[in-house]
Amino acid sequence: MGHAQVEHRIETSLWPFVEHVVRAWALPGVALSVVHGADQVLARGFGTRNTATADPVTPDTLFHLASVSKTFVATAVLQLVEEGRLDLDGRVTAYLPDLPWADPRAHRITPRQLLSHRSGLGDVTDYRWHEPELDDDALARFAAEVAGWPLERDPGTAYAYSNAAYELLGHLVATVSGRSFEDVLRERVLDPVGMRTSTFLRSDVPPHLAVTPHLGLPPRVVEGAYPYTRPHAPSSSLHSSAAELGRWIVAHLAGGAGLLSPATHELMWTPTGDASEGDWHAQMALGWFTGTYRGHAVVNHSGTDPGFESNLVLLPGRGLGVSVLSGSNTAPLLSLTRAALDVLLGMPPAPPPVPPVTVALGPVLQASGVPAAVDLYRRLAAESRPTVDVGRDDDGFVDVRDDEGSVDADRDDAGFVDAVWGLIEMHRTDLAQPVLELWRQVRPESAQLWFMTGWAAEIEGRRETAVEHLRRAAELDPHDDEATAMLRRLSSED
Repeated sequence: MGHAQVEHRIETSLWPFVEHVVRAWALPGVALSVVHGADQVLARGFGTRNTATADPVTPDTLFHLASVSKTFVATAVLQLVEEGRLDLDGRVTAYLPDLPWADPRAHRITPRQLLSHRSGLGDVTDYRWHEPELDDDALARFAAEVAGWPLERDPGTAYAYSNAAYELLGHLVATVSGRSFEDVLRERVLDPVGMRTSTFLRSDVPPHLAVTPHLGLPPRVVEGAYPYTRPHAPSSSLHSSAAELGRWIVAHLAGGAGLLSPATHELMWTPTGDASEGDWHAQMALGWFTGTYRGHAVVNHSGTDPGFESNLVLLPGRGLGVSVLSGSNTAPLLSLTRAALDVLLGMPPAPPPVPPVTVALGPVLQASGVPAAVDLYRRLAAESRPTVDVGRDDDGFVDVRDDEGSVDADRDDAGFVDAVWGLIEMHRTDLAQPVLELWRQVRPESAQLWFMTGWAAEIEGRRETAVEHLRRAAELDPHDDEATAMLRRLSSED
């Protein structure tokens, strides 16, 4: 398709799709960029960056990107490899000799293994967002903490996603460069691409561009709750916009132009082994996942932190790319991404996804409390049917709402999970408890309910109660690895 045709399809097909989803899912705000070749980048914002002020999301609004940040860190690491300042297969301990390495096997960890989540390191269990560390030594302190961990497996033997591995990489980049991590990434990665407002430092985000995270049920602003602390800057804290992520996509579709040599860029996207996390995340390369979509090779990364979600997907063989950003944990990012890719591929998007029942429950819970929300849930469940075509809305999409504005009362727990996990991770269990109580009354046999309830009890210091709930989760779902791991950790603290 020519540029004019692509722009027409986006204006008449994709943007109305997104507007429908934002409205039907009661989302605070999202932003998208779509890239067609090296010279066509279209970006748009939808909804608000703060429901308390109703300020609109624009293409330049800055979202917290969460784990999409890792693609930028990987680029900086490979720049140092190109310059001969790092050996991709050298010993990380040789570059960071001052760290207190506790496990003898750590001396076998290489930058390549850290980049590909094959280092043997475990993951972070508490990000301590509620106690942010903002000084220049925060990352180095956390790197020393990670060095003191026992490894969970031998380096190089298996894939296991680890945010801690990227904190070590960030500290490695800073140490080798002799500058702060944030300064190095700005000078080496962000500025060369023209990402002038993007930043790893939250203090550098202009207030008029900042997105406020939205948490809970319904998603709302929670004062003081923001997923930012400098120990986790490398894994999580890049702030960027749909417009500037378009520049990032263009640079990588051009083989890393202005960032890496073509050979090094190809190496970065070469799979190192199976990741087995779905079609898009089938394999892990160096800082990027690889997979397929509709028979096309894709290179991608997604991110999720309390109040934010992001997705970045490139189809290098077709010269296409998409970024999707959300200011809540309740947006159907996968559906939005697929719709954008399909439009770029010349296909009509699939019908918009039906919202979870929690969209209808949220306002009632907030206004009238748990009993009223339970009553509404039960009425909706009694009337529930897979899809109800009661006409089409103004955009021409099938409208599945009933007269009360509710949606299909499906029994999936995903809406409840999205509503509570961010609050728990931010240590705001007081706001999570009404949602957990509602969930318990309508879905008492949900393993995910008892895992989240146990996690909340642990945060609150009620260890025996946490163990009780986690055991219930494991009984209901013996394959619940998160509940099993948390039980094991609590038991080891005896």
